[in-house]
Amino acid sequence: MPPKIYNKVVVADENDNVIGSEHMMDAIEKGLIRRASRVYVFNETGQLLIQQRSSKVLKPLLLDQSAAGHVDEGESYFEAAERELFEELGLKGYELKEIVTSFRTTDFFNAIYKVVIPDNTTVNFDTEEVEKVIWMNVEEVVIQMSESPEKFTPAFLEAWALLRDKLIS
Repeated sequence: MPPKIYNKVVVADENDNVIGSEHMMDAIEKGLIRRASRVYVFNETGQLLIQQRSSKVLKPLLLDQSAAGHVDEGESYFEAAERELFEELGLKGYELKEIVTSFRTTDFFNAIYKVVIPDNTTVNFDTEEVEKVIWMNVEEVVIQMSESPEKFTPAFLEAWALLRDKLIS
């Protein structure tokens, strides 16, 4: 199988000003600050949808935010969030509530969004990117992260620790 060709992603300076774009793997190798959008999907009951990443992507089989990804060249944070939500989970047409923008984590400036969907919504996830989806109560997420942090992506651990209260309010 040929290697996956990654899009050019937005690269930012220390103040989240766009300074250009680079192919994703090049940006990672150079240690550049990238922009990312992260979407936390909750059901009406208050459970969080967590995805287990596919074995075919970076950070394989780790537990991750509901949907997330780099902001591609020419995209806004919001456009990237809508795209990732649809590409990864097949969800479209739901209201994205902005929690924070230009939120700095180790490798990224992030826009964080929250979506609430009906309990009976079918999630048609992309098996190329997602191994499976898991609905967890917030308390369960906290316990799992505390007991087994190695099972989660670093970006999810970092963002959840800093923004949990804003996301669940």
